[in-house]
Amino acid sequence: MAELNQLIQLITIAENGTISKASEILHISQPALTRSMQKLESEWNAVLFDRKKNKVTLNKTGEIAVQYAKRVIEAADTMTREVQAYERSLHTISIGSCDPAPILELMAYLGERFPDMATSSDTGSPEELLPGLRSRRYQIILTHHPIEAEDILCREFCTEQLFLTVPPAHPLAGQTRGIHLEDLADETMLLIKFIGIWRDITISKMPRTNFILQDEDAAFNALVQVSALPAFASNLTLKYRGGGDNRVILPILDPEASITFFCSVLKQNRQYLPPSSTLE
Repeated sequence: MAELNQLIQLITIAENGTISKASEILHISQPALTRSMQKLESEWNAVLFDRKKNKVTLNKTGEIAVQYAKRVIEAADTMTREVQAYERSLHTISIGSCDPAPILELMAYLGERFPDMATSSDTGSPEELLPGLRSRRYQIILTHHPIEAEDILCREFCTEQLFLTVPPAHPLAGQTRGIHLEDLADETMLLIKFIGIWRDITISKMPRTNFILQDEDAAFNALVQVSALPAFASNLTLKYRGGGDNRVILPILDPEASITFFCSVLKQNRQYLPPSSTLE
């Protein structure tokens, strides 16, 4: 029976046209690659190459063999991913989310509910999350819209409310009843770089605002504490990371400043689905 590495070798020859070029890419000698292909032909009792002086090319049988070889390699890769994902799921609850902050609330729940399980998290676009759930890359996903499907259970989980934080001496500090995003036109603000779906809102509603982006959460939080610049926070980040000390917290009145998130799991993972909770 053909080995996977032989099928990879056959595909590489087909993609590069010659055994010599394929041997360079595969980092094996040309004689070793030739012997491997001869062994494959013997095992299959089929001639895969037309051999002429100083030239070896795939024949029609070889081309058909390459088509099937690609399917086998793809199936083997899928099998490996599925087995590894299942093994991880026995020990780790993987979370995918379109926004980083709701992960904090979900991980707090899972840590209390499943203390013997590790958790991991990743952020991605809403379009990536559902395929990730079905491929078992994630056991739970967080989206800003409900998911309706036969194989999925979905439940409203939490609401994230955006706030503006400013130093007490900032001109906006007195607007304790709240502000609108358009009030921040021409302001310079601190902003964490990875803010999920909030990024679309800030771009569309605040085109004249100058943002100073920070890559790391810890660096961002430390900078906020010593900076005179405004920054965003939310009910979730304030709950789990703090950041309100020595800052005035102002409500943002735009309806876009409040987003409800939904948890979804495959039906066979219903034990991970948390109860509904709305955070004010």
